[in-house]
Amino acid sequence: MTTESSSSPASPASRAGIAAIVGRANTGKSSLLNALLGEKISVVSPVAQTTRRPVRGIHNEPGLQIVFLDTPGIRQATHSLSSMLNRTARGLVTGSDVVLLLLDASLPPQDEDRGWMQKLSADASPVFAILNKTDLGLRRAAYETAWAEVLEKNLARDPSFAPPPVRWFEVSATTGQGLPELLAAIREKMPESPPLFPDDMLTDDPGPFFIADVIRGQINVRLKAELPHAIAVAVDQIEETDESATIHATIYVEKPSQRPIVIGNHARMIRDIRLAAQKELAAIYGKPHKLELWVKVEPNWSRNYWMLKKFGYVGT
Repeated sequence: MTTESSSSPASPASRAGIAAIVGRANTGKSSLLNALLGEKISVVSPVAQTTRRPVRGIHNEPGLQIVFLDTPGIRQATHSLSSMLNRTARGLVTGSDVVLLLLDASLPPQDEDRGWMQKLSADASPVFAILNKTDLGLRRAAYETAWAEVLEKNLARDPSFAPPPVRWFEVSATTGQGLPELLAAIREKMPESPPLFPDDMLTDDPGPFFIADVIRGQINVRLKAELPHAIAVAVDQIEETDESATIHATIYVEKPSQRPIVIGNHARMIRDIRLAAQKELAAIYGKPHKLELWVKVEPNWSRNYWMLKKFGYVGT
């Protein structure tokens, strides 16, 4: 009697990798991350530098994990905090399996866009040049020309220059146009690897930092002209039950003259900030959130490493 050996088919290899989302400020990086994940894990605001910390969003499918890394937006460095955020964003590109360079398709290329092109043209990671906000306009030719000019200058300096592969995409994080095709292309770039995070995790972003970002976002919407970079928020305590949560947080400013601006006449400004942030947090977490807010003067907090660490801007 002969015995036939049988073996079950091999399981498909697991794949996992990192997709870094980079670009200048206000190109829609946080909006893109939220749209790709179908969840709000990064705060969105029309105010530049809403994202000051690297935020990881984790997309899980059977046998596949994509770790999206939302980075601070590059802008012209006018103060020490801008310089620190710019360095952080540039440094996070290293080691990514694909870099998603987000560009505002509705506007012509800016100096910061060209700076990112220069940075990425010298990096080994594959580049996806993503033209976002196509629902507002499309200037693809201008961006392709800018990329070609960067490559031409590099080649003139070094005849052996070999740029990384680049693919162009037209999307709208607002309407969802082009996102399925973009996600499919990102899937293809993920290498064979076990998952980098548990497969039930949506983000590794600590809750207190996210809550602080929501509060700061509401401050920025109201005070961006008066205090564009002087505000930071730290969550001091969270008291939570299944039905509700109470958040104690401190709003930090750098000068005594800035404190009454945040509080407002008859405390109206701080009340409006509190009510708007409570409403946003309740919508995100699905239960009422009560905020207790204090405003404190901390001179030169943006130059204090330990304060920056407290806010999650370094060491994350």
